[in-house]
Amino acid sequence: MLISILCLLLFAGTPQVDAFKKEMIPLQTAVETAVSPVVARIYSLKVSYLDDYGIVVSMDVALELPPNPFSTPRTSEQVKATVTQRRKDLQNRLSDVLKTQIVKSASIEDSESLAVIVHLLPTTRADAGDQPTQLVLSVKKASPTQVKVSGF
Repeated sequence: MLISILCLLLFAGTPQVDAFKKEMIPLQTAVETAVSPVVARIYSLKVSYLDDYGIVVSMDVALELPPNPFSTPRTSEQVKATVTQRRKDLQNRLSDVLKTQIVKSASIEDSESLAVIVHLLPTTRADAGDQPTQLVLSVKKASPTQVKVSGF
């Protein structure tokens, strides 16, 4: 009897993890819906819960597709302008998603955060130069309107 109770306690999830399981797919859908119109392609999108931190969304995206023999040739300046605008739009859309999702989330405690890590894949020579290869956006539940943005 004691062993079965211990097994149940070991395999029972914490309230945050149980709430996260219910929130994971809607959060993933919200991020994907916000990002899809801005990026050329989403290669992967993963959502994870980290104890004592909160929720982390990680994704690999291409802001510009690589040229192919059938695409219209574009100058380096045109590609850089497109990539720069898409990165700004991506950052704004993700900030809005973070602000709305942090308030809705029952799995994030007041001391925890919601973060999105975006790996920007270089797909053309023009966008690989001085552009950041990673964006990190995070917001704490205690201050849901203050999104911290970093680019690396």
